[in-house]
Amino acid sequence: MAKSVGKRAQRGAVWFIIALTGVGLLSFGTGNFGGGGQTIGTVGEKRISAQTYFSALQNDLRTFSQQTGRNLSFPEAQAIGLQQETLSRLVTQRALDNEAAQLGLSVGDAQVRQQILQSGFTGLDGQFDRTLYADTLRRNGMTEASYETQIREDLSRQILQIAVIGGITPPETFTETIIQFAAEERTIAWSLMDQNDLIRPLPEPTDAELTAEYTSNPDAYTSPETKELTYAWLTPNMILDSVEVDEQALRDLYETRRAEFVQPERRLVERLVFGDRAQADAALARIEAGGSFEEEVTARGLALSDTDLGDVVPDDLGPAADVVFGAEGLSVVGPTNTSLGPAIFRINAILQASETSFEEARDVLQDELARDRAVRVIAEQFEFLENELAGGATLEEIAESSDMELGTLGWFPGMSEGPAAYNAFQEAASAVNDGDFPEIAELNDGGLFALRLDGITEPALRPLEDVVDEVRLAWEAGAVVDALTELAERLSPQIAAGMDMAGPGLSASIEDVSRGSFVPGAPFGFLEAVFEMDPGEVRVLPGTGTVAVVRLDEINAPDRTDPNTAQLLGAISAQYGQSYAQDLYATYAQGILDQTSVNLDQGQINGIHAQIQ
Repeated sequence: MAKSVGKRAQRGAVWFIIALTGVGLLSFGTGNFGGGGQTIGTVGEKRISAQTYFSALQNDLRTFSQQTGRNLSFPEAQAIGLQQETLSRLVTQRALDNEAAQLGLSVGDAQVRQQILQSGFTGLDGQFDRTLYADTLRRNGMTEASYETQIREDLSRQILQIAVIGGITPPETFTETIIQFAAEERTIAWSLMDQNDLIRPLPEPTDAELTAEYTSNPDAYTSPETKELTYAWLTPNMILDSVEVDEQALRDLYETRRAEFVQPERRLVERLVFGDRAQADAALARIEAGGSFEEEVTARGLALSDTDLGDVVPDDLGPAADVVFGAEGLSVVGPTNTSLGPAIFRINAILQASETSFEEARDVLQDELARDRAVRVIAEQFEFLENELAGGATLEEIAESSDMELGTLGWFPGMSEGPAAYNAFQEAASAVNDGDFPEIAELNDGGLFALRLDGITEPALRPLEDVVDEVRLAWEAGAVVDALTELAERLSPQIAAGMDMAGPGLSASIEDVSRGSFVPGAPFGFLEAVFEMDPGEVRVLPGTGTVAVVRLDEINAPDRTDPNTAQLLGAISAQYGQSYAQDLYATYAQGILDQTSVNLDQGQINGIHAQIQ
C-alpha cells in the first residue's frame, strides 16, 4: 500500500540533511534485501532502497545507544520516533537528489573513481584492493554499480548545496548589531565595600534577631534526607602492613626503572636550522654582535615553539652532542651539522646528572610493590565474597570471615567521609533501595565494598541551639550588607555628582569593561547592571557580605582598530554566516520537498522493522 509522508515528519528531516552532503558508505547492516532491488518507496523519480533504509536505521540505533550509554531496543526507538526521523531524513535526501538530477547536475567517472580510492578499501600493501571492495559491497547487500551511483549522487548533492549557499554571508546590519553588543565597553568607577568600611561596628545580635533569622530561613538549618547504611569494605591501605614483599622483587623493580632513578645530565635546548653553513655562520655572528636568538627565529618566519627541543641528553643530538654538551653555561653555540642541515643551538638550562641509589629508592618501591600486591590479593577475594553474599551471608558474616571491615554511616549526597569519598560508593548509596540485597562492587583504588540500606531518616529542622553559630554568621552577613547598603545609598547622590569615591575613604577603581569582562570581587549580576545604566547613574549592588557601589561614566563604541575587535568581528561573521547559510539551505530543502511527490510502501517498511526487532 502506498502512503504519502506526513508534512511534520518531512520538516523534521530538513535540519539533518546538511550532515548528509559528505560522501561515503552508509554504516552497513547485517540484512540483505536482494542486492538493493527492493524499495520502500519513491521520491520524485528516485527510489529509496530497502537496504539503504535498513542500514541507516541500524546506524541511527547504534549512534543513539552510544550517546546515551545504553542499548536502545527497537520498541523504545519507535516510542521516541527514531525510525520516523531516519525515514524523513532519507526522504529529504532523495528529494534533493531528484532536484539535482532535474537540474542536470552530475560528476564524471574520474571524480567517482577518486572518491572510491579514498574510501578505505586498501589491502595490506596500502593500495586499493578491488577484491576487498567487491566483497565488502556484496556482503552488505550492494553492487558496485549501486554504490558508485550513490557516490555520484552524493557529489552532485554537494554541488547543489554549494550552488545554494556558496558565498552566503549574514547582512551587514546583523553583524554590526552583534559586534556593537559584544564589543561595546563601559567606563565605570566602582568600589567594593565590606565590613571594614562600616562607620561603627555591628551590635551583638539579640535572641529575638537570631530567632528571626532561624525561622525565616528554615531550609538552611534543615538536615538532609539521610540513608542509614551498613557497609563492609576493604582497600589496599588496610592490608599494606600484612603484604610481604620479596627483596629480590624490589631489586628487579629498581632495575626495570633504572632510567627513572639514574639520569644523565640534561640540557634545555632550542635549535635553529639553516639552509647552508654560511647562513648559520652569519646568524651566529649577528647574535655575538649584540643580536638575539629570538630575532633570528623571527627572521626565518618561525616561532620559538618551532625550535624548542625540550630537555635532551647527548644521545638525542647525534653529531651536535659534543658542541651542546661541551659548552659551559647558558649560551648560543654552533653552527654544527645535523640531520636537517647546519644549525645553531641555544642552551636555556642545565639539569645536572642525578642518581638515586637502590637504598634511597627502597621505601618508595616497597610501598608501590606492596600496594600492587595488595590490589591483587583483594581481587582474588572478589569471587569468594560475591558467592558468599549470593548464598545468603550477611555483611556482618562476610566481615567476620574475611579481611573486610564493617561500619555504619548516615549517608546524604555530598558527604565525603570514609567510603563515601569514593564515587562508586556514592553511586551505590544513591541507588540503593529498601529490600535490595548487598552486592560486591569495586572501588577505584582496587578496593571492594558492599552496602545495605537499614533505614531512611527524613529531613528535619535542627534545633536552634545546635546551629546557633551558623545562625549568628548568617545574621552578621545580612546585617553587614544592610548597613553597607544604607551607607552606600547615602553617598550615592554625591558620587553621581562626580565626587571621587576615595574621598569618603573607599577603595575606588576606574575601569573599562565589556560584557565579557571578569571583574574580581564583583557581586552576581554586576556587569548586567552596568550595561543597563545610563551615564552618570549610580547603583548600589548587594553581594554576600559585601556591597558594590558603581557609577557609569562613559559608553564607549567598539574600537575598530583593536585587533581583538577585528578578530571578534571575523568570528561572528563566520559563526553566524554558517548559521545563516544553514537556515537558507534548510528552507530551500523544505521547499524542494514540498513540491516533490513522495510515496512509501508501508508494508516493506514494516517488514524491515520486523527484521530489526
